[in-house]
Amino acid sequence: MTKCKWIALTALIAYAVWLLQPVKVMAVHKEEGIATVLVENFPRWQWWQKAWFKSHQRELQERYGIPVVKKNGSWSIFFMGWQDGYRKDSLYDQDSDLLCFDDMNTDVNCIRKEPLLWVSKNAYGVVHYW
Repeated sequence: MTKCKWIALTALIAYAVWLLQPVKVMAVHKEEGIATVLVENFPRWQWWQKAWFKSHQRELQERYGIPVVKKNGSWSIFFMGWQDGYRKDSLYDQDSDLLCFDDMNTDVNCIRKEPLLWVSKNAYGVVHYW
């Protein structure tokens, strides 16, 4: 019985360490009013994602210049998972799960879509989290 407790405790500690890994911003792509942030180790639960965003909002602004605010004051930030890095779109249906970025001067400019969090602020100043 003691051996099972040690195994369970070790697994719990390993899981906690994995959960507490810092979020890594791998890349930021910006358009008018829209930013897509590619991240690793993003929190799994939406309440935690929202808390992370609120606590890192100033850093995102200072380091990456986001959000990119439109003239009417609205903006959107999409946090996407960073899986296998960038890849080339082969222009076949099998690549329909790719999101490509026009702000890169290469044809290896797509990622596999893995939406994690969408934060937006409308022209009236209301912030939404999806």
